[in-house]
Amino acid sequence: MRKLFAFIVCALLLAPSVASAEFDNTVPWRNLSGNSPILLTRSSTFFNSDGTIRLCVNFRNVSNKAASRVRVSFEFDDSFDRPMRDAVLERSGSFGPGILIEGKMDILGGNSDSFNNCVDRVAPTTTKPTIEKIDVTDVIFEDGTRWKKGDPFVRAFDNGGNHVAATPVGGPTPTPAGAAPAVNIGGATAVGGSVGPTGAAFGTIAWIPGSRTAYGVSTDAASQSDADFAAMTVCTQLAKGTPGCKPVVRLYGADNKCGAIATDEAKFSTGRGPNMSATIQSVLQALAAAGGTIAGNSVIASACNTRT
Repeated sequence: MRKLFAFIVCALLLAPSVASAEFDNTVPWRNLSGNSPILLTRSSTFFNSDGTIRLCVNFRNVSNKAASRVRVSFEFDDSFDRPMRDAVLERSGSFGPGILIEGKMDILGGNSDSFNNCVDRVAPTTTKPTIEKIDVTDVIFEDGTRWKKGDPFVRAFDNGGNHVAATPVGGPTPTPAGAAPAVNIGGATAVGGSVGPTGAAFGTIAWIPGSRTAYGVSTDAASQSDADFAAMTVCTQLAKGTPGCKPVVRLYGADNKCGAIATDEAKFSTGRGPNMSATIQSVLQALAAAGGTIAGNSVIASACNTRT
């Protein structure tokens, strides 16, 4: 009887059958999305009556901002980890931070939208797979930014959708500007570097437009992406997980060494310049030109790189 049952399960997975169509999650799945802003939480496999396969997932946005497009990859492997069949789900919508987006997980559960979390009519494999690998490879956010596998992001929710302290996730640790490679001799390790800053400097002011407190500043970073990431992280922490932080002023070179933001909570202005004095004057005049009111606390954020 055990051999017969195993044969039936395998037949359902591998061969078309007009007589049956059902869920069969006997192939284990490996979740590779742990370092993605879109976390996969559950999967299902449904065998259509024509023998093709429908693959579905649940996912949760654990980042600090809403996503609009998600790319999920599926791969069936044999016992030697060789790919047998793959498929891609490209999901569009509005996926808010912390929200669980559910796919079709069983015959009775779910709704019409849950089928959008599925890729259908996947061809069957010739032998039963050993494992199914599922991953998130690409995410586009509603603010226009894009995450690709391996990129850093700011995590603001746990797997259950609860707020957590905003934490940078992923991405390589940058080598400090001017640092030399490590030297290993006789089991001893040493590193060297330059005294004082070297190389070009980059800075960013990230902000939730309209807020007087939710902003982050980063200066003297080794690259613009490093500066953006550091400023976004601080901004998100001050916003306590509220989405909307984005880079609004980028600092680089001698002519754009300094930056500032001014607002009266109804109007705002941003500016860059070669020094702080000129930059502050320019953003205040721009605020007034936009119809805003200038006061002693109009400038809410300002910063300069110490080098160009």
